[in-house]
Amino acid sequence: MEAFLKAVRDIALLVARIVAGVTLVAHGWSRWQGSGGLGKQAQILTDAGLPAADGLAVAVVIFELVGGVLLAFGLATPLVGLGMVVMNAAIILTTKQGAGFYVGDGGWEYNAILAALGLLLLAFGSGRAGLDHLFIRPSAESRDLIGEDPATRADPHRFCTGNP
Repeated sequence: MEAFLKAVRDIALLVARIVAGVTLVAHGWSRWQGSGGLGKQAQILTDAGLPAADGLAVAVVIFELVGGVLLAFGLATPLVGLGMVVMNAAIILTTKQGAGFYVGDGGWEYNAILAALGLLLLAFGSGRAGLDHLFIRPSAESRDLIGEDPATRADPHRFCTGNP
C-alpha cells in the first residue's frame, strides 16, 4: 500500500507541476507579448501604488517564464513554489483587494488557487518524476509518505537492565 501511495503522490506532483508550469509560461508570455505587453503590466502595478513598477513587471514576467519551465521539468520546485505563493499573495493584496472573490468579477479566487498550489509544491517538491532528485538527496524521513507507526517502533528501554 505504501508503494502505491508513493506512486500516486509522484504522479499527482508530476501533473500539478506540468499544469502549473505551462500556466506560468502562458501567463508570462501573455504579460510580455500580449494584452498590452510590459507597459500595461507596469501601469497596473503603478495604479496599485507599487514602486519601481517597470522593474517589478519585468521580474514577474521573468519569474513566470523561467519558473514555469523549471517547474515543468521539476527543477528548483520548492523555490518556484515559494515564488508562486509570494507572487500570488502580493497580487491578491495589491491589485485584487476589494474586488471580491470570483475571478469573473476581477476577484482573487484564481490567485488563491495558484498560491495554494505553490504551497503544495514548496512542501512536497517535484516528486520522483522531477529532476530535483538528481541534485538534492532527500533524507530518509522525507522519503516516507507515511511516518512510522509508533506501535511498531522498537522499545527504547528494551536494552536497559534497570527498572522499566
